[in-house]
Amino acid sequence: MKIKILLGMGFAASFLPLQGQEDKIGETRDVLDQWVETQQIISETKSNWDLERSILQDSESLLTSALERLDEDLEELDQTATAADEERSGLTAEKEVLSAASAVVEDKIGELETKVKAIVATFPEPLVDRIKPLIRRLPKDSSKTKLTMGERVQNIVGILSQADKFNGTITQTSESREIEGGKVIEVRTIYWGLGGAYFVDAAGEYAGVGFPGENGWEWPRIEGAGPEIKRLLDVYEGTGEIQFVEVPAHIK
Repeated sequence: MKIKILLGMGFAASFLPLQGQEDKIGETRDVLDQWVETQQIISETKSNWDLERSILQDSESLLTSALERLDEDLEELDQTATAADEERSGLTAEKEVLSAASAVVEDKIGELETKVKAIVATFPEPLVDRIKPLIRRLPKDSSKTKLTMGERVQNIVGILSQADKFNGTITQTSESREIEGGKVIEVRTIYWGLGGAYFVDAAGEYAGVGFPGENGWEWPRIEGAGPEIKRLLDVYEGTGEIQFVEVPAHIK
């Protein structure tokens, strides 16, 4: 009986160290499992972080480029706005100048029309024929006309421009002229601008000069001047020999 008890005690004593080792092995296994799991988590976290960092870097690059473009657009808008402001200021100043000039013209337009009417009365017939439409548009009463300011100015400028053009050229025409006794004859007339003219009939018998007077052009006859004035017109028309021709002059 004692032997059995001793054997049981020995068996129990030998079992206790093995049980402690198994516990340590289990604990070690748990620690290893936790370490492996931790390493997996670290690796997964690192992989995710690398991916997120790459995404963040790309996003940063895109945002930086977008900001640079926005800065360029803002700078361009500032430059455009500055140019627009300068242009607007220039146009405003120009408008003010034009408005002031328009006020002056509006104040003087009636007086100008009256002066132009007086000047037109001194124009020779060929010039009057050219500008009849413009002459008709001169208002009889400048205070009651329905023409706009621009139309009235354009009308005056048109008349004066045609007069200046006529004055700078030589004009040759055929005209009917009434002579003594109410007889009407055909004459050739050459105008030296607005300053004077010469006329002669086909036979060279009736000739004279023309010049502007207070009541229109005057056409005094000059006895004996027919041949020379006829020769002058022939040279001008190219039907006569080129030569110096002496003709009478009228100085007023």
